[in-house]
Amino acid sequence: MKRFLYLNFILIFLLTLTVSAEPLNIAAELSNVQSLQNMQTGIYAISEEVLNTYFADIAANNPKVKNATIAILKNNKIILTTTIEKTGTVRLTCTIKEFYFDKDNALLKMHIDKKELLGSSITSWFMNQMSLGFITDLYGNPLAQANINSKVNGNTIDIDLKPFATSLFTTGIGQTIGDQLIISNVTTEDKTLYLHTNLAVTLLK
Repeated sequence: MKRFLYLNFILIFLLTLTVSAEPLNIAAELSNVQSLQNMQTGIYAISEEVLNTYFADIAANNPKVKNATIAILKNNKIILTTTIEKTGTVRLTCTIKEFYFDKDNALLKMHIDKKELLGSSITSWFMNQMSLGFITDLYGNPLAQANINSKVNGNTIDIDLKPFATSLFTTGIGQTIGDQLIISNVTTEDKTLYLHTNLAVTLLK
């Protein structure tokens, strides 16, 4: 059970690093085809393929993690999957409840809808009878060991992204842009995640 808990949090940790990297790549994503209507309202699309590139790069830093992927579904649903050496393939189905990112505050809130150890229906069933919060109370919160502030309540987890935001806005995208950028929300459609920002494009007439 403890190992399965840690595998769950490995996936959440990898997602945390991935979503924290997204604002840094807004400029690069603008070179792709964006909806003009969305850009005029400050909404920018990031494809599932791009997110998986970040996800895989971050997962590659852990030699025990294999084939880490993100699947983006509609209604703010995402599926995180990875194979851990000598353990098996873990899959989390999650709902993004809240995402906010600026130079002073940054938060990711997710609900874990389903926890699975593929190929082991008994383990999967057993783990889904207990909330992530209950298991964390028993064994501790692995994110704390990675110096990431988080709060688990039932199957909902709040992750403080402020340390990532502070670093990004001062050394990443730069102080000038960082002082202005706000990501107020994310939404999803199949294979696409949308960042809702305050950087609307104004067309010259």
